[in-house]
Amino acid sequence: MEYPNWFHPHTKNFQLCLSHYTNMPNLNFLQIGAYTGDASEWILKNILNNQTSFLTDVDTWRGSEESIHKKFDWGHLEDFYDKRMSKFPNVKKYKGTSLSYLQSSTIQFDFIYIDGDHTAEAVYQDAFHSFPLLNQGGIMAFDDYQWKHDTKNIELEPKIGIDKFLEENKNSVEILINGYQVWIKKSLK
Repeated sequence: MEYPNWFHPHTKNFQLCLSHYTNMPNLNFLQIGAYTGDASEWILKNILNNQTSFLTDVDTWRGSEESIHKKFDWGHLEDFYDKRMSKFPNVKKYKGTSLSYLQSSTIQFDFIYIDGDHTAEAVYQDAFHSFPLLNQGGIMAFDDYQWKHDTKNIELEPKIGIDKFLEENKNSVEILINGYQVWIKKSLK
């Protein structure tokens, strides 16, 4: 089965905001919601070229209640991801919920990409729990800020969760991009 590549339209944002990290040693990136590894592969090929820099991918590989996810064989999709990532020694896979990962992680990250569960509450929780793990001056990106759930229920969309997080942290972040994706930089203090 061919899987949609939802990452491709956003490569410009990744290049714009992350290019200064290219080839740097000892970086740690976190991605919540890895799907088929489209973003992972791009990051590993274009930014995390130094083998001492790592990407951690967190996903359940079970999908969600979104109608398109019901069309996928998630076991096959995870196998697709695993095969794709097998050529990168500097990617770490965590299969489980983002909350279980974030509550147990002691790693500080230079970049965090939030593209997992799209419900407002889940996106807020991902941001709330990962923000303390983001280094000062580090970058956090949210995908699907303007995405609409097929039921039009705003509680099932990321926007209000992202807005709540941004409002609570308005004195601690600089907004770099505000469009279909939202990119922020954690203030240096």
